[in-house]
Amino acid sequence: MLRIIREYRFLPVFGLVLCLSALGYNNAARGADWPQWRGPNRDGVCSETGLIKNWPEDGPKLLWEITGLGPGYSSMAIVDGKLYVRHSDVLLVYDIKAK
Repeated sequence: MLRIIREYRFLPVFGLVLCLSALGYNNAARGADWPQWRGPNRDGVCSETGLIKNWPEDGPKLLWEITGLGPGYSSMAIVDGKLYVRHSDVLLVYDIKAK
């Protein structure tokens, strides 16, 4: 019995390290992702480069839109080409690359 305890005494530490590693990986922002409220750093600042200096008179070209969400307030998150938005008690996920 004592031998079994000695051989597996590292398992709790290994499990803790594994869990903490997984949590850290999921919270890391990738590239142009906007994974949480106000962006990757929660400061509302976008670090993208090459953006236009002045907006056109009619605004920029509309790339896509979503209808049917209804009234309300929500913050969106964009991760791995998917847009996540909460509506009532439902989480909606849209593929922003789909036409």
